[in-house]
Amino acid sequence: MPSILDIKSQIDLIKQLSNIMTNDESFQLAKLCSKLLRENPEIARDAIIRVHDIWEMVPENTRTIWNDITESAGLYPYVNPKHLSTSALLRYEYHRSKFMPDVVLHEEQATISHELINKRSVVVGAPTSFGKSLLIEEIIASRIYNNIVIIQPTLALIDETRRKLTKYRDHYKIVLSTSQAPSASRSNIFLFTGERVVEYQNFPKIDFFIVDEFYKLSLDREDDRSVVLNQAFSKLLSLTSKFYMLGPMISSIPLKFRERFELTWIPTKFSTVAVNEYHINEMLKIKISKKNKNESLNALLSLVKGQTIIYCSSPQKATERALEYAFSLSTEPKESHLQDIRSWIKENINERWSLGFALSLGIAFHHGALPRHLGASIVEEFNKGSIKYLFCTSTLIEGVNTSAKNVILFDHTRGRNPIDFFDYRNIAGRSGRMREHFVGNVIKFEKEPEQMELNVDIPIFDQEYAPLEILISMGEDQIDENGRERIREFKKLPYDLQYLYKLNSGITVEAQESIIRKIQSNLTFYHSNISWSPVPKKFDDLSTIIELGWEFLRGPGDQTYIPNVGRLTARWLASFAFSYIKLKSINAVISQYSKDAFWIGKIPETQDRIDTISYTILHIARHWFDYKLPKWLTVISNIQEYVFKQNRLKPGNYLFLASELENSFIHPNFAALIEYDIPISAINKLTRSIDPKKTADENIKVISEIHDTDLRKLGLGEYELKKVGNLKRSV
Repeated sequence: MPSILDIKSQIDLIKQLSNIMTNDESFQLAKLCSKLLRENPEIARDAIIRVHDIWEMVPENTRTIWNDITESAGLYPYVNPKHLSTSALLRYEYHRSKFMPDVVLHEEQATISHELINKRSVVVGAPTSFGKSLLIEEIIASRIYNNIVIIQPTLALIDETRRKLTKYRDHYKIVLSTSQAPSASRSNIFLFTGERVVEYQNFPKIDFFIVDEFYKLSLDREDDRSVVLNQAFSKLLSLTSKFYMLGPMISSIPLKFRERFELTWIPTKFSTVAVNEYHINEMLKIKISKKNKNESLNALLSLVKGQTIIYCSSPQKATERALEYAFSLSTEPKESHLQDIRSWIKENINERWSLGFALSLGIAFHHGALPRHLGASIVEEFNKGSIKYLFCTSTLIEGVNTSAKNVILFDHTRGRNPIDFFDYRNIAGRSGRMREHFVGNVIKFEKEPEQMELNVDIPIFDQEYAPLEILISMGEDQIDENGRERIREFKKLPYDLQYLYKLNSGITVEAQESIIRKIQSNLTFYHSNISWSPVPKKFDDLSTIIELGWEFLRGPGDQTYIPNVGRLTARWLASFAFSYIKLKSINAVISQYSKDAFWIGKIPETQDRIDTISYTILHIARHWFDYKLPKWLTVISNIQEYVFKQNRLKPGNYLFLASELENSFIHPNFAALIEYDIPISAINKLTRSIDPKKTADENIKVISEIHDTDLRKLGLGEYELKKVGNLKRSV
């Protein structure tokens, strides 16, 4: 255990916290912590948390003292109120949430809560274990606002938040899909990504909004969704000036932002867990090299106790390391273990996909290619303890809350780029969890990055450097002198061209201009190839459009290298998409490619071929079919319509196909069920009992009233029944 305190060698905390303490040692350590609370509260809290981790070793007659010190440290969730003095008990009760009686807030949570409940706007930068998200629920529970928008960075977090907030459904309607209308009789919570905020046209009067992980507004992070998030932020600021923004430990936010809204800015290092950080060399007493790195990981996993996350740089590495460890175990697979999930995988992805084998041993991999509901189920089983080892990429680290005792930093890159100190702290912050693991362990295979401070730039408040596409989406009253100067030339453009650029939100003006010039450079060719609707009849009809997107619309987040397959090209993507459009089933596409002579020749070994193709198709489906390709089709459809009409030619229209892809070829009124964690396989079986003419909310009500016996008659398996059961409990 690394030293957490070195105060003139008064107490060797490493020894103190590794052995049963004597009365005298406990008193002396308590005395030191009491002193440090005045001089260095951060170190004192760390020590106090560690004492709670070994509570059984603390002499019983000194526990009351430690209880008082815990209260003095502001760690109220860890306090036993039965052993407090009257004055301390009053302070304890002051920290009890007024709206969630079973919840006691720690000292700094209570400070933020006070600001929020008094309707001040608050921006918080704090460690992962701070409990920032709990305050979202407190705002909802308080009911002080009628209509609330919550922006979260990932669909996985949206689903997790939805499940937490269903207990407030009597007062709030939770709107997840842009196809859902707000309630006129109840208050509303709009639980959206930034893209959906921009797209949604039915907002009522908004009283309050929340931006989770607000650091993603910064353009410095090279996130290709930051432009849309800024557009969403600007849109919400035009609707209300009351907000709560939360993120990791951040050094500063723009001064103009703070001054304009008179907000409360709270940067804090207050943590509710302690973290031990080790290097693998210290753990195994051997020098790690590329040759023995994988074997060392397997050896380490046999030593660690508790739920363990293993961070890997890519989906391929996460999958390979998980399977290598699974095959190294002498334990036999348990046929009954997580059988419902494994049966669904066999039926809907491939009966030989290796994830099923790994799950039978309590091992899983998690990355962005997994279907959303499957990724959510894996995290749920990990938190319950059914899965002990979870090999993951940054998708899990950024997008979901987990209950991990240990985090192993196996790689030092994110994709092909080195992780920076901010990424490292984000990963390390997943170890430990308040009231579950007092102390988390981070084990590093690589040297940690150099320490750095994170300053968040927000382009709408630093308009001299803001991208043009952000400025043109803002209201006149939001644009300062720098911004007005930069959009002066834009305002000289014809109105229909201005409208086009604004319509294609999130896409740079430069990229749109380039596509217009490209089409105009060869009108005859492009009109013959891209003026189709509603679906492409020939491969080249689709390929030509994808090639335009590939050349001008690709961003830094678009992963074009697929392990064991090679570099993805526009023609390859078009080939996968064309097959998907014809077969309308991911399972069918995987099956087709697994039996194709080209792939048999490329990857002769059957298991390798099935695993490679399963990952490839799932990755393309999640990244390209569910989001990117529908966006590209919509953007280029709008552009070609403008160009061809300017030249008195009949345009095409790809909006139907874009909707079909985005909704996985199910009716838009059915597609809203995906947001409720229902697998597409189950939705297809439910179509016999629900009506496409009814709204999403009406169909959800119908499903909630179908008895399980009847659901089984429709062909739903146990895994699908569980998912539908969760839906029933949420409405």
